[in-house]
Amino acid sequence: MDLLDASIGDIAVRLRELLAEQRGAAAASAVSGDGLLEAVHAWEEIGRASDAARAWVAAEVEHESRRELEGSGLAYRHGFASAKTLVAATANISERTAGGRMAVGRQVRSSLSPTGLPLPSRFPAVERALFAGQVGVDAASIICRTLSEVVSHVAWSEAVDEAEQRLVEAATETFGEADTDGLLTPRYTVDELARLAARIREHLDPDGVEPRDAVKQQLRGFSHPRVGADGMARGRYALPPLQLGVFLAAIDSILSPRTADPDAPGGGSGGTGVGGAAGLNGAGDLSGAAGPSGSADPEGVAVVDSRTAEQKLLDAVMALIELAAASPAASRLNGSAPTINVHVTASDLEAGSGVGWIDGSTEPIPMSTIQMLGCDAELTANVFGAAGQVLSQGKSQRLASRRQRRALAARDGGCVIPGCTAPPSRCQAHHVVPWTSSSFLAGRTDIDNLALLCPFHHATIHTSAWQLVMIHGKPHVREPGWRGRQNPARAAGQQRVGGPW
Repeated sequence: MDLLDASIGDIAVRLRELLAEQRGAAAASAVSGDGLLEAVHAWEEIGRASDAARAWVAAEVEHESRRELEGSGLAYRHGFASAKTLVAATANISERTAGGRMAVGRQVRSSLSPTGLPLPSRFPAVERALFAGQVGVDAASIICRTLSEVVSHVAWSEAVDEAEQRLVEAATETFGEADTDGLLTPRYTVDELARLAARIREHLDPDGVEPRDAVKQQLRGFSHPRVGADGMARGRYALPPLQLGVFLAAIDSILSPRTADPDAPGGGSGGTGVGGAAGLNGAGDLSGAAGPSGSADPEGVAVVDSRTAEQKLLDAVMALIELAAASPAASRLNGSAPTINVHVTASDLEAGSGVGWIDGSTEPIPMSTIQMLGCDAELTANVFGAAGQVLSQGKSQRLASRRQRRALAARDGGCVIPGCTAPPSRCQAHHVVPWTSSSFLAGRTDIDNLALLCPFHHATIHTSAWQLVMIHGKPHVREPGWRGRQNPARAAGQQRVGGPW
């Protein structure tokens, strides 16, 4: 093994030298974009060989540490409880990574019997392809794991061997002609190979779907969020296929702007929202308030939705929760739908600055959020004096009726921010003059003080450079600073009949 170690060490040194050379060339802009793609392919070739070797040696360590060897096992002699912990400690990797390598290596491990006869691996076709560098460990793991699920329910047969061969061929299959560097395009990506393997599994073992689904149902769950030191709540979830399908169908109905019904009523009566964002039919155009990648209004003002995909998905989930909370079928607590308590001092409320507090969170919320909640939600505001005494506990008030929402839909035609295409069914009723203002009596439902905004723009209107004013009962917009804050307000909205002008 000393000679082997020396040879591997020389190869590792040479690879590091090559890597340093390529990094230097890239830093000096001597490598083009196509050159980088060639490097991806070349280094992946090396990586496949390394991964196969690591899977092989991990499986050998596991074999030398098997339980029947007792005190003479490799792991035991080195003071480790298992081969996985031994490999993890020796290679300085996580136990999860070590376990993954051992799982692949175990499936493709061949050996010799005590009498010298060859003992083939469970998946010889995968073994040959893996150690020949034709497939990577990801593809090998998919094939072995999927077919292992089959043979755990049905006897090993020629059909399983044929399926293995077909999947290996699919993993190595290419199409088209080689490019100038001799590179061929694979027909199946790793993800596509996984889907093909699943279809083959169901063909070989159609009765196995029930027990497999039962296992998934046992693993399903949604953890209660834990609030970290930064005030953000985090958790995890696991969705079986059916629940995933329902989840995606509901989310897609919100994320896709094409699913909205432009002729739908204005979205109900303002609704009881958990946090007051959506109300009935109040899910915003979460696919991007200004179109797929941001668009412009007729006057050329760019309106870009800067949210990440994860943020859009969270907004869609929250819209679904708010819709469910607003439903008459929702569970009631003390006779009321789920309602958020907002705690704020009278002085902060009057000044329009400061912070508020909500039940269930130790982190404060800004006044802009309180103002947003007051626009289109069933809100209970607990107002405290300077000494902490309760000055008032505001009544729960639904601020816009269904009829008024229809009127807003007819007048505004959707979100009034230029460039935003959110229809009325996905908008919320926003108080242009805040409900906390001394010039506006809280609880009034005057149409001439309401304008439709999608949830994204409703959440940002209180903090962004856009300004909304009402002129002759219609919303007008003053554009952000890059067009000048002193520009005259111009009529806004998507009304298609009789204006706006």
